[in-house]
Amino acid sequence: MLAALCHALLAFAPRRHKPHPPAEDQWHDVWYFVEDHGEVVFPLVAIAVVALIVLGIRRGMSTNIATLQKKQDQKDAIVRMMRQKLLVSAEAISSELKIDHFQASALLDDLVREGKLVEQKSAGGVANYRLKGL
Repeated sequence: MLAALCHALLAFAPRRHKPHPPAEDQWHDVWYFVEDHGEVVFPLVAIAVVALIVLGIRRGMSTNIATLQKKQDQKDAIVRMMRQKLLVSAEAISSELKIDHFQASALLDDLVREGKLVEQKSAGGVANYRLKGL
């Protein structure tokens, strides 16, 4: 117990730093400071890196949530539109919601996979969609 206390006190005791050659520029001064006080500088740098990683993950999660919410709002708008019209195509969805044709097709395919819509192929190869159960 006494030995552990002595080691703890020695850890906080001021240490003598090895002599450095004269610094050529201010970057050498910074490097000498880091060498002399590494027991404090490196943990602070590690904490800063961990904080940046955590903030980056949180920001990525918030933008992902916003994207998913926007996509769900567009799907809800499509379902509301489907209740007004019996058959709707991707072109009608893209012009009504003012989104890209490919994005409208992807949203319609998602709704088909979720079981809310049914796809009907017409003779011209254009896919029309209707609500399931109608």
